[in-house]
Amino acid sequence: MTSCSLIDEGRNAKFHLVNIGGEFRPFERSCLFSLAENRTGAKLCSGLDFLESAIFIFGSEPFSTSMHMKMFPYGSERVAEARFGRAVELGILSNIAQGAGYQATQKGLHAAQEFIQAAEELLSVAQQIPLADMVRINGYLERICQASLTAPEPPLVFGSVQYFKNMHPGKAAPPMRLFVHYFATLDKYRGNSHLASWQHYGIEGNRWEVLPEVWEGKLNTLDLIYAELEGREIPREEYASILQDLEGRGWIKEVSGNYLTTEGGLKLRDEAEALTDRYFFTPWACLSEAEQAELSALADELNAGLEVTKLTSA
Repeated sequence: MTSCSLIDEGRNAKFHLVNIGGEFRPFERSCLFSLAENRTGAKLCSGLDFLESAIFIFGSEPFSTSMHMKMFPYGSERVAEARFGRAVELGILSNIAQGAGYQATQKGLHAAQEFIQAAEELLSVAQQIPLADMVRINGYLERICQASLTAPEPPLVFGSVQYFKNMHPGKAAPPMRLFVHYFATLDKYRGNSHLASWQHYGIEGNRWEVLPEVWEGKLNTLDLIYAELEGREIPREEYASILQDLEGRGWIKEVSGNYLTTEGGLKLRDEAEALTDRYFFTPWACLSEAEQAELSALADELNAGLEVTKLTSA
């Protein structure tokens, strides 16, 4: 399961938070969908992309597949179109007249809200810090969200702005619910920052997505990469073509069926990661150094509480 980072290293390496796929979210994402399904009676697991991207971003507003792919360019437009079609069959989305796109149904909107409620419930049992500290964390995260969503482009902020607006629970929401909202908004902004870090290379998202598999060195054969990314529903032969393309660009090389990153590929990775961090962390200047230090300490406190919860529930 791929982790989505909220904060990796603090701006100027002065502070850090933790990883959304690990300490901050100690439960597998499937648990959230299972709980949401139980609450709604909807079979959502075949529609992860719809809930995570389309409905969360567009809310009740109409959208097209091309609009979706602009913000989530991984996978393929053909597969996205087929998945949206399945979402229509499930009653999660509805077709707009004259083939103009899709729109979330009340069932879909309700299911998305239940998913977020499920995340809040799973995290609330792990809240081991004083309420006042949780409120302080939210205050800082809200300020960072506002600074990020009004920052100059790049990165493109449309998806993050839409999520913040369409999924906001209201100022009177419980602290953990607000935390989930601000956290998810920043997670999406980091995704926007990463998109902006590589799109100028003139490469499609489904090709860029393969590069980290080779960079990390664990999934460096066609079969392993296909198995890891099988959920994208891209044929194996297309991944073979993608690897050939990346090799032709000089970013990877093939040695006896194993793909290795070239020096040029490693340089590309480092440049993209550095640019991602620069885009993502620039808005954090809205906090003073003292505030950054306090947020780091509060994040450590919350992280410790989540670790205690994992140990006691194991």
